[in-house]
This record gives sequence, C-alpha cells and structure tokens, in this order.
Amino acid sequence: MPDIHPQRPKSRPTASCLPCRTRKVKCNRLTPCEACVARNISHECKYAVPDEDRQAIAQAETIADLRAKVNRLRSQLVQGQQRGRVQALNLEVEVVEDQREEDGLADLEAVYGVLRGGSWESAQQVVTRIRAGESVGQIARGVY
Repeated sequence: MPDIHPQRPKSRPTASCLPCRTRKVKCNRLTPCEACVARNISHECKYAVPDEDRQAIAQAETIADLRAKVNRLRSQLVQGQQRGRVQALNLEVEVVEDQREEDGLADLEAVYGVLRGGSWESAQQVVTRIRAGESVGQIARGVY
C-alpha cells in the first residue's frame, strides 16, 4: 500500500544538542549547554549541525523575536497616540464649551442691561427678536 502522506523535510535544521534532543528538553544551544552541564555529561554535548548553521538559526530566531517586539511596540504607540488625540479633543471641547458658556453669560448680561436700563421701545424690540427665534448672542450684538 503506497504512503498517502509523503515525508516533508523539516522547515529548519535542528539546533539543540543531541542529548537534549534525545531527552526532549530545552537546550540553550551553548557549547556545552546548561542542561548537559547540570547532568554532568558536558563531554557528550554535541550538535548535529555545524556551529555556523546554529548561529544562523539563533540569529533568525532573534530577528523574529525583535520583529514581534517592534510590531507590539508600534501597536502600543498607535494606541497611545489615539488616546492622546482623544484627550486633546476632549480638552478642546471643554475649552469651547467654557468659552460658549462665558459668551452666553456675557450676551445674557448685555440683553438684561438693555431690558433693565433701556427704553420701552428697545425692550419691545428685544422681546420681538427673541420671539422671532434669534439667539441671545445675535440680539446682544445687535443691541450694541
């Protein structure tokens, strides 16, 4: 019966030493590795691939880790910038609202001054304009 699943080559060469690979434990890929030193078998710590290949594998892993870190930091930066924009917009809204409130109070005071100290005719004009739907700000600017 033919093999349905053909053998695929490994995507990368093995970088662990032979004893760590056999025991299926993590190897720090030094010569000798910490696992072999801890087991007092540092004389058995041998690698199946040359040092140059192991170094290239370690560099590729370091590059992948650095790229992941860069992506994570970029994401945090974008999130921080978005939070900063939202905070700036909220601050601008507060300033505009405060200014509107101050302008509104000044306009109301101006209209009140006309109603209180002005002639009967000017008071009637102000009331007519309010009934026509003009804003207090427009009336205050028209009074002066």
